[in-house]
Amino acid sequence: MKILFITTEGFDTPGPNNQMAMVMIRDFLDEGFDVHLIQSRRKKINTDVPDILKGKKGFTYDVIDRKVIDKTNFINRYIDEAKYALTSFNKWKKVKDADIVFLQSCPTVIYQLLMLKLFNNKPIVYNIYDVFPGHAFDIGVIKSKLIYNVLKLIQRFTYKLSTIITVLSEDMKEKIMEENVPREKIRVVPAWYDDKAVKEVVLRENKFIKKYNIPTDKFHVQFAGTIGYVFNYNAILEAASILKEEEGIIFQIIGDGNVKQEFIEKARECKLNNIEFYPLQPIEIVPDVYSACSICVIPLNKGVIGNGVPSKAPLLMACRRVIINSVEENSEYYKMFNKNDIGISVSNDNHHALANAILYLYNNPERIREMSEKAVRFGNENYTSTHNTKKFINIFYELME
Repeated sequence: MKILFITTEGFDTPGPNNQMAMVMIRDFLDEGFDVHLIQSRRKKINTDVPDILKGKKGFTYDVIDRKVIDKTNFINRYIDEAKYALTSFNKWKKVKDADIVFLQSCPTVIYQLLMLKLFNNKPIVYNIYDVFPGHAFDIGVIKSKLIYNVLKLIQRFTYKLSTIITVLSEDMKEKIMEENVPREKIRVVPAWYDDKAVKEVVLRENKFIKKYNIPTDKFHVQFAGTIGYVFNYNAILEAASILKEEEGIIFQIIGDGNVKQEFIEKARECKLNNIEFYPLQPIEIVPDVYSACSICVIPLNKGVIGNGVPSKAPLLMACRRVIINSVEENSEYYKMFNKNDIGISVSNDNHHALANAILYLYNNPERIREMSEKAVRFGNENYTSTHNTKKFINIFYELME
């Protein structure tokens, strides 16, 4: 079986889902499938192909150079995506022996779907990481109701053109079903981590700690990832302000994104010396980064959960780290952590609750040990790549039958 794997981004540009994509492709190849990847090249920060895919039997790829476009400029984005769809068409039309198309999530995926339906006519598995435009509208990136409704109509059309739609959570499934998509067309495949490689890195061997000479006698509260529109930095600012007299607690912010500079400036204005900023780290040391802290926080703006889900959560569980979430109370994601005692979820309306949860764990290290053990087991049962990429493989076999 041969999979035509199309994504509008590329491994060269760091992104929250790169880790999942490279593990997924590796597992497809290990199953005996051939994979032809079509991806873009924008920032050239990383290599075009991760090390675990280099030289793999059955793996081929094309790379298309593209400009960096501001994500909030939807007109320029749609024009750029139309050009990319045409250029990628010239690449994938040469792949005559593909059996199934695997299409990665993208707000402007309609162009790819139309071209594939017209000139390929193979089953299409549409893999959604963020529900669009609900995601952008709910967090305020799209402010016009008219634009939102137009984009919503376009997105409904993408659902109709897809053979199977995969999402990361039950919350997302319910969101898509609201658009009159049949339940049986939507499959839930949770986010995953590479259980063959990702595990806790002990402090004495931790590359991130050594790289920045980070003291290990502090209680580090970490957020590592994209510091963009979904990230609620006000929650961190307020929690850090409440806890600034606790000299043992340090907030560790690692990554890059559209609001990072604004976040840094506000932290300076508030004279919050208990927040430390670090640049984006290479994908190869992600386990070292997540293992370098005492606990992790995932503070999200309203509208994120349901339209998406934090893909870093399984990685954190694999690294034996307790997560404090600041998210919507009515979501299954919120309930999962408190119900299974694998972390703490607080409302993203209540930043004082976030500070209180951090202080509670700081003062109760035995609870961190209890929760972290449960988190590792929960991750092993629900979020390993062996378990979840197999669900995609089963979908492929089902479509071939």
